[in-house]
Amino acid sequence: MLNKKLLLLFLIFSFVFRAASAQFNPDSLERKVSRIVREYVDTNKAGMVIGVIRKEGNDLLSKRFSYGHVRKDTSSPRPDSLTIFHIGSVTKTFTATILSSLIQQGGPLNLNDYVEDHIPEDTVRAPFFVNTSGDTLKMKLIDLATHYSALPDDPIHPVNDSTTYQMMYDYLNGHRLLRAPGECYLYSNLGVSFLGVVLTHTLGKIIDSLFIQKISDPLGLPDTRISLTAEQEIRRATGYGPNGDSVGYFKNSWPAFYAAGGLYSTLKDFMIYLEFNMGLSNAGMQNVLDSAHLVRRVNNDTCRNPDSKGRIGLIWQMSPLFPQENPDFYYVWKDGGVPGFSAFICFASDSTGNVKSGVVMMVNQSIPCGRLAVDILKYLNEDILLGEGQNANEIPVTSRLYQNYPNPFNPVTKINFSVGSNILNNSLHVSLRIFDITGKEIITLVNGILEPGNYTVEFDGKDLPSGVYYSKFTAGSFTETKSMILIK
Repeated sequence: MLNKKLLLLFLIFSFVFRAASAQFNPDSLERKVSRIVREYVDTNKAGMVIGVIRKEGNDLLSKRFSYGHVRKDTSSPRPDSLTIFHIGSVTKTFTATILSSLIQQGGPLNLNDYVEDHIPEDTVRAPFFVNTSGDTLKMKLIDLATHYSALPDDPIHPVNDSTTYQMMYDYLNGHRLLRAPGECYLYSNLGVSFLGVVLTHTLGKIIDSLFIQKISDPLGLPDTRISLTAEQEIRRATGYGPNGDSVGYFKNSWPAFYAAGGLYSTLKDFMIYLEFNMGLSNAGMQNVLDSAHLVRRVNNDTCRNPDSKGRIGLIWQMSPLFPQENPDFYYVWKDGGVPGFSAFICFASDSTGNVKSGVVMMVNQSIPCGRLAVDILKYLNEDILLGEGQNANEIPVTSRLYQNYPNPFNPVTKINFSVGSNILNNSLHVSLRIFDITGKEIITLVNGILEPGNYTVEFDGKDLPSGVYYSKFTAGSFTETKSMILIK
């Protein structure tokens, strides 16, 4: 039997930061949101729309907020749920959704396919890298979808305020990678635009039509478009640069970069898209979400920060919501910015899945608004015991095994459990074991006497194959088992 000192070498007490006064209060939400965005709106005179969703159990809270004006003059109306904003690089998540749907239906694309196998070979070629040994290293689809392609960001100088597809093809045909693909995270609008070429070549339709057919129409997003009708143009907010000057209608990288940032949307549509990505209304595409949101790589900042906490799925970014208090509680996000507009979408779920929350924000100002959206998301989650389900100073009454987080995982996950206080001798023999799908025990993580409290243990599946595994927790006569999914 392990003694307690040895057990503490691999157990971490989870002292969670929530105070009793940090209860979420829906009645104070509008006041809190207004305080968070006040300085941004007052300083920039921007029009701003915000959507907030919080679902706890069966209780769903959905709120919309609006500030500022659709034009610089304060006599213009306040933006509303049908005012059209440019969402910029949030468009990339739509591109990733189409890619994910093709992967989940079994083809014709696979993330490990070489890019060169899915592009019009008589028109464009995929750049490659030649190492010091003379080996040719080719980029794969997963490299484009995770910003690991080694392609630069916006390298093409526009002509007459536009970048054509032919200009993009000419650049790619003459470019050689300066580093190996698949090694470093380097944000690239060109890379995602090239992914758009893969999708249009595979499906035989332009990216504008694919967004409508694959996402906007199924989800009911009538105003989420690249090209606007005359009626929609009337509802479009005027975009302003950082100095307050009005900017033009298009970003100068269109049309070649449509897949990376071409979409407009409204708050009404954006909230539906948020609900979809939160899994509240999946339109029959839950497996698409599971693939798109799955952690694929580390955001290692061009290989300069290999221990970064940042993660990336298919385009979607993941970061700790409370990096100091609980670095293992991640939220998913994507920002967007083009001249005159800024947008942000973010969402999170606690480890039990009992609370889901999300925020969308759009402004007609070039100054990024993401920090404000994240502050609102933090407020929505202040009362959640991140991954634990217990107050910091509260001794659990009953024993409990929580769902591992993250799940699915690759290759490390955390398992939280509580040892209850309803025992006579104030201590209990506890075990936590991992089994494969055949019932074979893989490893014993905990086996010893523990006092009442909340505990976390880490499980590393790096030497195990992908598949379903089970964590079995025993505390005295109490037993609970939960399934886990390892995906490599």
